[in-house]
Amino acid sequence: MPGPDSKQESGNKLGGTPKGASNGAPSKQADSKQSDAARVPATPSAASDSSEARSPDSDAKSAGGVPPSGADADNAAQKGTKTSGKATDKATSKTGGTDASHALGTTVSLSDASASAAETAQKVLDAATEQVEKVAAYRDGTAADFVSDVSDAIENYATNVSNAAAKESRKLHVFQGIVATLLRLLVLLSLRVFPLRACAAVLVLYATYLAIWLVLDSSLKSRSSQAGAARRKRSFFRGVLFGVSTHSRKVNFVLLGFHTIVALFFLDFYYSPHMFPSYYDYNLRFARVGALTPNSATIHVRYPHPLPPLDGLWDNDNDGVLYDASLYAETPVRVVWRRVLRHSAQVPAGAAVRDPRRWERGPLLRLAEDSDWTATALIDNLWPATEYEWRLAFVHNNTFAPLPERPVSFVTWPDPKLAAYLKTRRSTHTSLRNAVDDPNHFTFAATSCIKPDFPYHPAQFWLWNWFIRAFGVGGGPGGVTKRNRIRGFDLMAERLVDAVRETPGIRFLLELGDVIYADVPHYEGAYISSYRKLYRNLFASDSFRRIYSKIPVLGIFDDHEVVNNWSGAGDGFKTLPDSPPAAFKPGIKAWSEYIGSANTPSSKGEQHYFSFQYGDSAFFVVDARTHRTHPHIQGPERTMLGEKQRGELLDWLARVNHTATFKFIVTPVPFTSVWGGPLDLDGHLDGWPAYADDRKAVLDVLQYVPNVIIISGDRHEFAAVSMRDSVLEFSTSPLSMFYIPIRTAAQEHVVEPDNEVFLKYLPDGHHKWTEFEVDTRDPHDPVVHVTVLINGNEAWNVTVHGHPVRRAQGAIGSIAQSLLELLGFKPRKWFD
Repeated sequence: MPGPDSKQESGNKLGGTPKGASNGAPSKQADSKQSDAARVPATPSAASDSSEARSPDSDAKSAGGVPPSGADADNAAQKGTKTSGKATDKATSKTGGTDASHALGTTVSLSDASASAAETAQKVLDAATEQVEKVAAYRDGTAADFVSDVSDAIENYATNVSNAAAKESRKLHVFQGIVATLLRLLVLLSLRVFPLRACAAVLVLYATYLAIWLVLDSSLKSRSSQAGAARRKRSFFRGVLFGVSTHSRKVNFVLLGFHTIVALFFLDFYYSPHMFPSYYDYNLRFARVGALTPNSATIHVRYPHPLPPLDGLWDNDNDGVLYDASLYAETPVRVVWRRVLRHSAQVPAGAAVRDPRRWERGPLLRLAEDSDWTATALIDNLWPATEYEWRLAFVHNNTFAPLPERPVSFVTWPDPKLAAYLKTRRSTHTSLRNAVDDPNHFTFAATSCIKPDFPYHPAQFWLWNWFIRAFGVGGGPGGVTKRNRIRGFDLMAERLVDAVRETPGIRFLLELGDVIYADVPHYEGAYISSYRKLYRNLFASDSFRRIYSKIPVLGIFDDHEVVNNWSGAGDGFKTLPDSPPAAFKPGIKAWSEYIGSANTPSSKGEQHYFSFQYGDSAFFVVDARTHRTHPHIQGPERTMLGEKQRGELLDWLARVNHTATFKFIVTPVPFTSVWGGPLDLDGHLDGWPAYADDRKAVLDVLQYVPNVIIISGDRHEFAAVSMRDSVLEFSTSPLSMFYIPIRTAAQEHVVEPDNEVFLKYLPDGHHKWTEFEVDTRDPHDPVVHVTVLINGNEAWNVTVHGHPVRRAQGAIGSIAQSLLELLGFKPRKWFD
């Protein structure tokens, strides 16, 4: 059996307290330790340590390996025991007591083996006690320091985070301001300056602005109450000017709503009429008068589904199937017409006895879906300079169709054969500017480049235009709330239609191309449906209806009716030679359905160029696109007109040289070379100067033909130019489109070798057209009064004095004169 000593040793090893230490009386084992320790000789240092109060330094020194002796050892043991207990309690209270008690219990193992063991045990006990005290003291101080350090670290981290957040917020504000400014600038340019193809850019900018707004809104709302009044004011003005978020959430929501509306404005303009049509294609109807002559009139209508599905069925003998009878009614309506008898004294007696209720049967109209429900008909066998009216009637029951709602009137042109006779019978001074029965005095207008809803007006936005009209604002003719608004036509109607009582102020309008913009700002592709949609959008415009319902409109296409800078041999520089663009056929077909079919028929069948005559003046309308060669073709083969059309033009000049006083050549692109300056992108590539040989060949002939005036468009500017002192050109555009704020003319003075001189250059203005008042009543002084109108106001006037036309002479005299002129000995000039 183990004795008491072994039990106590076991207990010490388990971490218990010695029995003697627990009651304060020394045990036998302790006495034996003292006696053993007395045998060890004392050192001087030990004696001094026992006689003096031990300082922490001496304790450390003792713990460093100098053993105590005698009573000092006994006192040290007791002191160590007490200190150990206190340290243990203290460590236990601070750290849970587990680690300290375990250290003491496992370290202090008293044994009676030897004095050296006792000394070693005592030293270990002292060192452990001291370390426990130090650990306890260290931990007491570290806890407070740790809390302070953590608090400082958190504060520093929060400060750094706050500074970083403020820095990032400033960066986001700057970036948001840049994005908002770009968004507003891009939309402003697209809606008011130039219709850009910038849908992707606008959407990206708006999405970026929205994302930044959401981030800043969550961070700014917590600091909004801390901002001072001055800071709020500065923030508000920055928000208004640059679109950045402010310290007020209300202002931020207003800014977000503003930029959202700005983006919606752009989308409304960009996708109109493709996604936001202001009409229904199945009920869009119009009826107008196209080309007129002294003896005929061309009627042009669009009438979708003129008859509802009939109850009757049609028995097809081939397959025995019953079909809807209306499918076989390809000509459901016809034109009926009659002469207008305002006063019986104005017409001969034979015509006056005719019943005014009588209508004459006119031609049938073929209306079908394959022509987008458009059709033309020719009323012929009419009297010159006579007023007529017409309507549509159903064929199956001879009743009036609802289109047009009332009779449409027109006046045939005067007989040109009477021009010379009337010059000898009438005074050359009358107050009538546009007498309908005078072939020697009339007025017409010319313009080009039409884009509905440009410049864009915020009042026409679909979200609230109906609300504004409910208060009687902007709903009248030309009102700002109208969709498909064409301000140029409204201004023209106010001057030429509304301001006159009976007949319009002009006899016809020449539209010189770009009547639609198929590729600006959004291109739907080379599909006939997309082109037809744009023409329907044009004819659905109340602004255009005010003109075409009263004035015949004749026209020729330019490039934007198909794609930009196209030719019959290729799509600008984008395709190989002899490869017409894919959009050529659908674009020209749609143009023919809505514009071309109402023109004067070409003398060469399917060609688009044509000529006509009004009184003492002759017109040749040039097709400057279909027959031009590819831009890559150089040399003698390079041509704009093509061989056939150039021959037609020269033959026409020969026919009218001695029969018409003024000869007007109508071309969609400028003939002059003054455009193409350093800031002009394509003026020298798309107009007549790009085909120098063709241009020179025509100009060499024109300089010997008296009184030639060229009328052109396309450049979105006005210019009057004299070439070789004998040929004048007036180029006018746009009617309703952007104008170029920079100057694209090459120079302002003489251009060699054609001796071109600027007479007038007017580049500014969204709405331009030119009126030509032709007056040849005085055979010795024929004149053309030219008036340029910009934004509805007269901007420039000039009177062109022509040369008297010499009628055909004897064969010998005329040949001699022609040879001299062709040899260059006697060129004709505008100015003496």
